[in-house]
Amino acid sequence: LICGIGIRAAMHRVARVWSPSQASWAQLARIRIFLRQPATATATQRVPREFAVPEVDAFAKDALFGESQIISTKFLGQSVLASPLHPTFGVRIDGCRLAELMHDPPALATTLRQLLQSQKMVVFSGQSELEPEAHVALCKLLGGSAGLDDTFSSNHAAGLSEEEGGHWPGDGGGGGLALRPTANAYEALPPAVWPISNQPDRGTVNAGDGGFHCDGAWFGDHFRYMSFLCRSQLSHGGGHTFFASSEALLRALGPEERHFLAGVLVEYTDRMVYPGGNSINPSGGRPTVIPLVSESGTGADRQLAISAFLDPKYWRRVYLCDAARESSPEARRRLFAQPFWRQIVGDDSAGRRGGESAEAMSAGAVQELAWAEGADILEGINVRLGPEGVGRPDSAHKSLTLSMQWREGDLGFYCNRTLLHRASASTQRRESHGEPELRLMHRISIKGGGTPPFYMAPPPRHGHVHAE
Repeated sequence: LICGIGIRAAMHRVARVWSPSQASWAQLARIRIFLRQPATATATQRVPREFAVPEVDAFAKDALFGESQIISTKFLGQSVLASPLHPTFGVRIDGCRLAELMHDPPALATTLRQLLQSQKMVVFSGQSELEPEAHVALCKLLGGSAGLDDTFSSNHAAGLSEEEGGHWPGDGGGGGLALRPTANAYEALPPAVWPISNQPDRGTVNAGDGGFHCDGAWFGDHFRYMSFLCRSQLSHGGGHTFFASSEALLRALGPEERHFLAGVLVEYTDRMVYPGGNSINPSGGRPTVIPLVSESGTGADRQLAISAFLDPKYWRRVYLCDAARESSPEARRRLFAQPFWRQIVGDDSAGRRGGESAEAMSAGAVQELAWAEGADILEGINVRLGPEGVGRPDSAHKSLTLSMQWREGDLGFYCNRTLLHRASASTQRRESHGEPELRLMHRISIKGGGTPPFYMAPPPRHGHVHAE
């Protein structure tokens, strides 16, 4: 490990020599930005924490968590108990009867948005009686005119045919064969509901366990909010999901590390395949380039957040680009409108077929990292936030990561563009003490404006540059 003083000195040198003609981008990548001092949550400690929901009969603006960590308050007239999920984000609300509040959709939608703006994540306990249609209706209220996504549920039909006796060869973890989902997992559910499970007859298996991510990021459709309704949970522990605030992680880094990360861009495959699951191709065969870090929010609430999908199964290449460090949406759109991306992205351009480097094809604007160096940067985030990093001096798992133990009937909403998440390995446990166990989550993706700018390659063999 490089000591802190050495890192700071190296970063100062880097800041003076960003030009590729003066320094090797591969050398810059060797600055292991995640092998630093541990991140802490002190800057965003939420105890006590004010609720910033404006309704008079909702959470009062001066309502603070006391030493008990639980407050008794009102949510749109209903008496509820609220408790923090994590020191940096999130609140759990017990005693709320959401179905009764849907008679006043504008008030409920406004309150949910305000609560998510301040808390980033809210979990309502005891919502088992909500039917899938009611879950969809709530999410439509939250999303407004932006609507809901049905990419994942509608793309599963092609993957439901029997292969090798209902098994998928290899489960990505060296554990042999993994079961494929069956058709009845998706029947009788609204199109927007994606069932995720440990049992293939109830939903997609092995979903979201490859790395921290914000959903939709790899194909450039960063959903505004996500919702999970826990229909069934493991009875002997496990089945939890890791959540972490990427804003808090970036704030914990020094300004020079943030500057470095802002120049990292990731090229993704045009197809997602879940081990034991289905293939999904929402980009229509078009690779994408997504910034690792993008601006989130608007006005005074604008902050940097991680906007990439940190699962190595879907990475193609990792780039560094000085122009990307100007992170405003306007600057990023100008960058991704540059014609050189058509040569760099994918494998079919004349430049790629001719063996030209990304630096040559972009006239020095973009540098491609060696695979190991690029992966080291991206995996560094996973290790720092994940349980596998506990015990290392740079681990932020205990200070920044929530291990969310879902309860049956939990209905969760969270800001997808500011919180990263990842499924734990225990979500795929299929039996305990010799008896089968069911974990079933209903997931809904809620769209919204302000998607971070990205590049999507034109359709195969025709089309034009698509800069979102």
